[in-house]
Amino acid sequence: MTLEIHDLRILRAIAEAGSLAGAARALGTNQGNISRQLQRIERGTGVALFRRAPRGTTPTDAGHLVLSGAETLLPLIDWLLDAAAREATEQRARQVTEQPARPARGDAVRIGSVGHPVLPALAGALCTLLPGTALGIHTDDSSSALLDLLVGQELEAVVVRHFPGQDEPLPAGVASAVIAREGLLVGIGDRHPLAGRGSAALRDLPAGTCVLVDSRNHTLRRRFGAAIERTGAALRLSCAADEAAASALACASRAAFAAFPTPAPLPGIAFLPLADPAARYTLLLAWPRTGRLAPYGTDLAERLRRAYPSPLSD
Repeated sequence: MTLEIHDLRILRAIAEAGSLAGAARALGTNQGNISRQLQRIERGTGVALFRRAPRGTTPTDAGHLVLSGAETLLPLIDWLLDAAAREATEQRARQVTEQPARPARGDAVRIGSVGHPVLPALAGALCTLLPGTALGIHTDDSSSALLDLLVGQELEAVVVRHFPGQDEPLPAGVASAVIAREGLLVGIGDRHPLAGRGSAALRDLPAGTCVLVDSRNHTLRRRFGAAIERTGAALRLSCAADEAAASALACASRAAFAAFPTPAPLPGIAFLPLADPAARYTLLLAWPRTGRLAPYGTDLAERLRRAYPSPLSD
């Protein structure tokens, strides 16, 4: 069997945490998943890499050997990946700055957006400003993927989420305007201790379970996990198959689950905005400075602000 980079990261997390539960918390998943991954790795290698005991998990001699190799390889791999990402970002910036905009594909205007209720307003505003123009619409939960398509001139305007202090600045040659200031939400049941409040901080949540939906929106899971880490909240993370399962857990216990604004209403569930700075972001409209929509960018953003008032004040 060939060990993957992800396998080495799992083994290192188990060794550093001293337990499967601690590794699961560090990697933003659940203990059962870490246990299954370790069993798969040990079956593939044919050797036991860790000793399980009530007081924790410790590497075997074979495990120490593999971990020593991981400590050498993983920093080098991380350096290479970072260097490749920087080079890709610089290359995209040069493309936007140096290349003229591609001709439009027919008469269609191509826009993209994260999943958000402001998208219909953007489509309506474009139809008002450019009557008779057909629209091509692309959605993605990853803002960075949408910006890549914008820089690559596959899209002409995008709606993205930008987390200050966490995200890189927008690529050179890309203009932007703020549509709204928002924050992550937590969904809680009617009997939750925080029910009835207008907002909450992560540290306000009981030291129990926060449920993340496993089947979709990896960006939400990553952002929520980062907010927990930055605030130091004592929360356990677990996964549910879908929103229905997550809401059922919230109604039946003191669990909470993460959501982006504006979620669909769920019976028995109240959504509270998180007050933590690490959970806040700006919703941006972005477009190439030399693109076809450049003359309309500021006007479009103003129309979207009127259609979707900012949930958070400056």
